[in-house]
Amino acid sequence: MGRTKVVGIAGRFGPRYGSSVRKKWRDIVVRRYESYYCPFCGLRVKMKRISVGIWSCSKCGRTFTGGAYQPISSLK
Repeated sequence: MGRTKVVGIAGRFGPRYGSSVRKKWRDIVVRRYESYYCPFCGLRVKMKRISVGIWSCSKCGRTFTGGAYQPISSLK
């Protein structure tokens, strides 16, 4: 039985750093690697993060700006 039921991928840190920090880190990593709709081609694909806030669509190759951890920022 694994011990990562609550923290998921952050279970690799074990008991280090505290549970709330590991849960916040887990949420960021899960959102970062999700599939999103491309604002240009409209397909749901994996976006590649080039740098902080700079994203590239793997299908159409367009580069655009977005959030730090996800392509579509709620602040726009």
